[in-house]
Amino acid sequence: MTVGFPRLPSRFALLWVVGGFFALTLIVYAASFSGHFVRWDDGMLIYENPFIRAINFATLKKIFTSYDPELYIPLTFFSYQIDYLIGGIHPGIYHLQNFLWHTGNALLVAWLCLLLSRRKWVAIVCGILFAVHPLHTETVVWASARKDVLSTFFFLLSVIAYLSYRARGKRGSYYGSLVAFLFALLAKVSVLTLPVLLLLIDVFQGRKWSVWMIVEKLPYIALSAAFGVIAWIGKAGVLGSSTPMEKVLMAPVSAVFYLEKIFVPARLSVLYPFEGSPSLARMDILIPFVICILLVTAMLIAWRKRPEVSFGLAFFFMTVSPTLLNFAKGDFFYFASDRYAYVPSIGILLMVAMLLARASEHSETWAKWSTIGAVTVSILFSGLAVKQSLVWHDSTSLFTHTLSLYPDAYVALNNLGNVYRQQGETQQAVESYEKALSASERYSFHRIPGSVDTARSKILSNLGSVYRESGATQKATDAYKRALALNPGNEYAHLGMGILAGQAGLYQTAEAEYRAALQIAPEFSTALINLGALYVGMGRIEDGIREYERAIEMNPFYPQAFYNFGVALNKVNRNREAIAAYRKAVALAPNFVAARLNLAILLYERQDREESVQQFEEVLRYDPTNRMALSALRQIEALGTSSSRSR
Repeated sequence: MTVGFPRLPSRFALLWVVGGFFALTLIVYAASFSGHFVRWDDGMLIYENPFIRAINFATLKKIFTSYDPELYIPLTFFSYQIDYLIGGIHPGIYHLQNFLWHTGNALLVAWLCLLLSRRKWVAIVCGILFAVHPLHTETVVWASARKDVLSTFFFLLSVIAYLSYRARGKRGSYYGSLVAFLFALLAKVSVLTLPVLLLLIDVFQGRKWSVWMIVEKLPYIALSAAFGVIAWIGKAGVLGSSTPMEKVLMAPVSAVFYLEKIFVPARLSVLYPFEGSPSLARMDILIPFVICILLVTAMLIAWRKRPEVSFGLAFFFMTVSPTLLNFAKGDFFYFASDRYAYVPSIGILLMVAMLLARASEHSETWAKWSTIGAVTVSILFSGLAVKQSLVWHDSTSLFTHTLSLYPDAYVALNNLGNVYRQQGETQQAVESYEKALSASERYSFHRIPGSVDTARSKILSNLGSVYRESGATQKATDAYKRALALNPGNEYAHLGMGILAGQAGLYQTAEAEYRAALQIAPEFSTALINLGALYVGMGRIEDGIREYERAIEMNPFYPQAFYNFGVALNKVNRNREAIAAYRKAVALAPNFVAARLNLAILLYERQDREESVQQFEEVLRYDPTNRMALSALRQIEALGTSSSRSR
């Protein structure tokens, strides 16, 4: 194939194409803008993450020197910082940015497919199907999938810039490709196979082998190697939770599953649990294994006569390969995640479109039916994508949908229990946790007797917390003890035991439990806050203040820490500092009624009547029946009237 850069449509035509793509994706994903955050990494990465709430040296240093906790994604975190700067913790802003990146990706897919196929029909079909494919819904509407849409954008940009360099020989395009690749890796490292893909494209376009062909890929390879090491460090725990043989057996299962869902995107779920242990004696392992061998064989055989088939399959396997080892977390096997097919699907879409285009060249009937088929599939996929996007509206709908497909998915049962607990639906939370415990036994795998059972320990810890919050102290204690018996390193179980001990007046035991939690997780700010509250309750005010200061230093965006800090400072008459702490608490959480009340009282005591009244009125805005605020305002008004009469 020739390497020349194909001529793009006119500026007017391009504007229509861009506008058309945005209109199409808006129709499909408009409903997602009103969606909520979900209890599936959104808390950890976004609304509970203190380091996206500001853009300064400290937060930038944090996002560039830490994991998420497994992935190195500083550029993704920076994009969240931009979101927070614009709209705070409003989920619509985060969904909107995902939507914009996805639409940009669909346009870049169309551009890339034009460069590779030199057929506008192929480019438009691939771009549209990529834009509306139901399998991509998770990547678009899940706020935590920002890393996938962001890394894909720069991945595609890097490939396109490389092709521009190849066609025009401009070094600027080459350097631009390298920079784009760096950005892609900073968003998510799973794009590290790009250097091999560039070699594949060279071969696909008929480029003759030479030393320079390899040399020009060395900077890409260096970047891949460096980020590969960084990724390996972050994923060491996950990769170590399965054996080499399990990795070999599960990889074909995942790959074939993605191929199936690209062609038949039905029964999509946030997770796909795998029950039992992998073995070639199982048909659900053997059949995908054989299919992968046949596909690789066909890919090699077809290179001469049907290079588009070989290229499409090679593109798929190459880009999906980094995700194939990511199927085990602790005691849980999940053999696929929809977002992992986001980039690999491009190869399959291009392959199918190019085969149809080739057939259409020799038959008007094929050309007619290919176009009709492409339009029909696009409409069908659009409808399915809209339906799937509604599944992600909130946590309840997300996990209820998963359980409708996989009733024993204990991770979904545990997360649904967390949702019920947050909503105060105690009985439903308990039932969900109990079902999760039962299901976890059936889904456990290769557990060595006596080894740490992190999955059941986590569920039991959650069960203990819902019992504790509902006043069932003995049941809570029993659940926490069972959790710690399965995993002594469960910091949340230690935290729960500490809270129970503190409530019972067993202060030394409570202190020991909080210390144990902090030894396991030194940055566990909640444990620090509870330890500070324990000290304050014991009369050790200065010790409590020190713990609060540590908690604030660790997480400077935690309203509860500033509130507790203000309470402790007030007890030792450091009222000016207490006011500053309360101000910070209400700045971070405007609906923090208790902090506003304390702030209003202190302001009044310091003769700042006007702002005190403002704070009491703000309390009533969030809690219109608050007795303390109503009484305080009546007293202030009465005193003001009395004072004016005396004058």
